[in-house]
Amino acid sequence: MAHKLILEQTEVAQWHSLIKEAEEQCNCHLDESMESYLVFTLMRFMKDQDLATQAMALEYLRTHGLPKSMRIEHLRDIGDQCLLLSGLYPQRAEKRLVRVSYYVNMGRSAYHHISDNVQKSVADLYRQLAEAFVTLMDLLQTIREFSSPALQPIQSLELWSDTGSAGAFDRLAGSVIPLHESLIDTRTRQ
Repeated sequence: MAHKLILEQTEVAQWHSLIKEAEEQCNCHLDESMESYLVFTLMRFMKDQDLATQAMALEYLRTHGLPKSMRIEHLRDIGDQCLLLSGLYPQRAEKRLVRVSYYVNMGRSAYHHISDNVQKSVADLYRQLAEAFVTLMDLLQTIREFSSPALQPIQSLELWSDTGSAGAFDRLAGSVIPLHESLIDTRTRQ
């Protein structure tokens, strides 16, 4: 896919432009709070060379013995890292011998746990993040595809099968894997 180079004055504006372009390409729209959360998550972790060097499940389990404020902070980091790994670095799942859906499930769970343990105004954001996790992942994968190859067809099939990812389905529909009519019917019923 040919992609135009977007140059903005600030890092925030750069990420915001990329997200807007991905939204347009994915035919979806995030509200302002979700866009802002995604921009600042990208900014916070993009310079992190140790992004998810530990197994997410172990990190998740370690949060249970922490005081509430620390637990919430660690769960947020887990959710954010899982979002970035599933969206921008799905190849890391393969290297760790897990499916991308492992990161989706861990991230959703972390965000849900936060939403159950914070005040309502914050809880709504994290509940929304948990529910929109796959859409956010699809947006990040679209951004990734601006400069890197798409997922392999088998990875797209697994991701669509495991999570219902619209982006994975669209990549499958354009691949050389023939889709049985029953799969296409299932997608259109969702």
